[in-house]
Amino acid sequence: MLGLSGCITETTGAIQQEPDLAKQLKAHVDLGVGYVQNGEFARAKDNLTKALEIDSNSADAHHTFGYLFQLEGEYSLAEQHYKRAIESDPELTRARMTYGVFLLSQGRYEEAKEELLKASEDRLYQMRAQVFEHLGVTYTRLNQPREAEQAYLRATQLNPNQARALFELAEIRFDQRNYVEARSYYRKSLKVAAPSSRSLWLCIRLARIFSDDDQEASCSLTLRNVFPASEEYKLYQSVASKNARRS
Repeated sequence: MLGLSGCITETTGAIQQEPDLAKQLKAHVDLGVGYVQNGEFARAKDNLTKALEIDSNSADAHHTFGYLFQLEGEYSLAEQHYKRAIESDPELTRARMTYGVFLLSQGRYEEAKEELLKASEDRLYQMRAQVFEHLGVTYTRLNQPREAEQAYLRATQLNPNQARALFELAEIRFDQRNYVEARSYYRKSLKVAAPSSRSLWLCIRLARIFSDDDQEASCSLTLRNVFPASEEYKLYQSVASKNARRS
């Protein structure tokens, strides 16, 4: 299971087994990743510790440790390991993205932008669309709407099914009063993501723009039944109350 294969070498007439440390390192890191994904943090720590005993500069081990500690709420330790991973291998794009998202979650938007921009430069990174999606969120938090829009567009260009980017573009187009494109992006987002309180509220507003009473009734009912405590449902109630008083 651990893949601890070795090579046979002959020394002073005797044959001895020499462990392949690179394979051991990879095996421990892979097991650590698997245990993190399964929520078995103690076993993950055990394997990642063994990996660092083999190579204290293992970027993959530090990156996984960083994510594990982030999940546990040990943010200081998480950051230490993220930084160590990037120092050990500046080209490890997934570490930069994970660290950038971590910084975003901590409200450190300028630092997040720096890491995500660096990650976005890797044209071969398989999750590059997600990098731009997170960049869009970061720019939004920084109150830079043009940059956010361009990042979301880039995300959907790289992956037409990038769910959050599609929805955010729907919101942006709605605010720009480009309702046809807003509806188009909204419908695309529905194909790849479950409804949220935000998407249902947008659905209601779009339905009113296009005088689609059935769609408005369906989305408002779902919003009430599934997200009764949401800010969006409070907004809906407020608008509905005002409309009722006017009529």
